[in-house]
Amino acid sequence: MSYVNKHLARTLEQQHKRSVKGLFIKIQDLNNECTLLRKRLEPHIDISTYNDAVAYVDQFVSHTSIVNLKFITNTQNLEVVVLHALLLEHILQNETAHTFDYEKQLLQGCIQEILALNDHASTLFTNHNEKMLHYIHSQTV
Repeated sequence: MSYVNKHLARTLEQQHKRSVKGLFIKIQDLNNECTLLRKRLEPHIDISTYNDAVAYVDQFVSHTSIVNLKFITNTQNLEVVVLHALLLEHILQNETAHTFDYEKQLLQGCIQEILALNDHASTLFTNHNEKMLHYIHSQTV
């Protein structure tokens, strides 16, 4: 009986580890998609216009910037991917010089995938959206 319980516990632990690892890989993939989308936008926008938004996001990115995202602790971080998507959403909402319909569709797909990761993602998204807008507004006043 003891062997069965140990085996069951080990199997459940391995399954949990695979599940968690899969979540982190999904977060990393979404961060990579956001990075590719941002790089697609950069030739058409003046990124320095969004310094306040970038500064807000950079508060939550360790040892680097969101525009130069490195380190697995950042790329596999749920909060960083949420902030990355919020930054891109802010940029796309405020850009009028160029139409970015395709990019907006890509971003909406990424946001839907981020929100589907877990329940905490939608809370992070809402909270950081409000805080980022407040931060940007306070910097411009």
